[in-house]
Amino acid sequence: MKGAGDRNVTFKRLRLVQRRKALGYTQEQLAEGLGVDRSTVVRWERGETEPLPWLRPKLAQLLKVTIEELGELLLEITERSDEREGLVLVSSVPLDFSLSAERTVKVIEGFSAHDVASRRQVLVGLAVMTEAALLQPVRQWAATMPVRPVSPTARGSGGVQELEQAVRLFRRWDASGAGGLRRKAVVGQLNAVAETLREEYRSALARRLFQITAELAQLAGWMSYDQGLPGVAQRYYLLALHACREAANPELGAKVIGDMTQLSTALGNYDDSLRLVHTALYSLPRHANAFVRSELLGLESRAYAQLGSREASHAVRSAEACVEVYQQGPADETPDWIHYMSAAEVDCLAANAYIELALRAEDQRQWKTHAERAEAHTLSARRRRAEGYVRSRIFDEIRLAKVRLAQREPAESATIAIHSVDLAEPVRSALVIEWLIRFARELGRRHTGSPELRDFHDRLRYYVHLSAPEREHEVAASGGA
Repeated sequence: MKGAGDRNVTFKRLRLVQRRKALGYTQEQLAEGLGVDRSTVVRWERGETEPLPWLRPKLAQLLKVTIEELGELLLEITERSDEREGLVLVSSVPLDFSLSAERTVKVIEGFSAHDVASRRQVLVGLAVMTEAALLQPVRQWAATMPVRPVSPTARGSGGVQELEQAVRLFRRWDASGAGGLRRKAVVGQLNAVAETLREEYRSALARRLFQITAELAQLAGWMSYDQGLPGVAQRYYLLALHACREAANPELGAKVIGDMTQLSTALGNYDDSLRLVHTALYSLPRHANAFVRSELLGLESRAYAQLGSREASHAVRSAEACVEVYQQGPADETPDWIHYMSAAEVDCLAANAYIELALRAEDQRQWKTHAERAEAHTLSARRRRAEGYVRSRIFDEIRLAKVRLAQREPAESATIAIHSVDLAEPVRSALVIEWLIRFARELGRRHTGSPELRDFHDRLRYYVHLSAPEREHEVAASGGA
């Protein structure tokens, strides 16, 4: 599918426009009734943004529809171009996990098509759901999943096997640090598989195709997260959950909810993180893949740690369980979608929790104990890290810099952080930039004035100037003087 820059394309929420006109409202009158600018209504109708949650009840009242009916009006965006009239694109993902397979396929195809055709500034504007608006649907998904995975029984054609190989290749791209640059390729592949499912969703191969769809949607979500598109990432994760339901794969679904947990943590929504990861653990079958359970326990430990000292004992317990469950994991082959779950990754998960505990602890004995455990896990992760995981190696260095900060060694911390910036130079990852800026804030908040700290901030400012100039002011404000 061609992008918007390749042909004359405009988008409209035609059903929303039709409803407004049917009630006799101009754009100005509707905007006045809502207390917003006309330009806001224009952007809604063009499919560029969505009404904020607190505006939706009033908008539904003015349009004389229910909240659910408003959701349907907002869901469909029509692409109008010289090449193809009336293609329905989708900028929202239904939170109802009782959709038919046919409807699920249409939504997946529509959203991936909208992504491919849209400009980045449109995608950045997609809102992120939090609290009950997000948690309730995810819990609904968990409650409706089978108690154990159902393996696809149909033998795949050569084409299906090639698709599975393509997904493996995309994952290796991502691990090498090049994934974000190829995000649109993954989205395009997802769109193509959804197109195939339009004809195949009743066939014996459907479950296998839905499994591929779920894996592609999960990967598209992670790549979107890595490229600073949290609203897009969240929608792909929801699409992955829809596909997991059709594929009858609760284990992959629980892993996807774990990804949603990481997104909530990055946005500072720590209560959401804990509730999401508890839902994921609840949804796992009794004899689920140990690597999935281990990752979720590691995410749980960090969520507890970020809630402060009152949850420290729970954080430690979960971190220890994360390591123990991994060590008891299967010796046989595991699904490729959890291929990254290695001993190094387990060390990282445990280290993240202990670092948070050490940074938050005020008692000297406590922070020393937590920092010592964080150091052991971080150094072990660096030693065990396999070749090819470029972005993970950068995170390993930032993690070690945080350990030294937790150990109250700011100069050594800054020196290691400089090395992490050097490693990051060939990588274009919004997530790496976010980690570095957050570290700079924490370093600047706790310490100022040494030559090493000034060197780190200067080096980081130059890197961000080249990679994400719109965030350069955040580095300047992080206390490097």
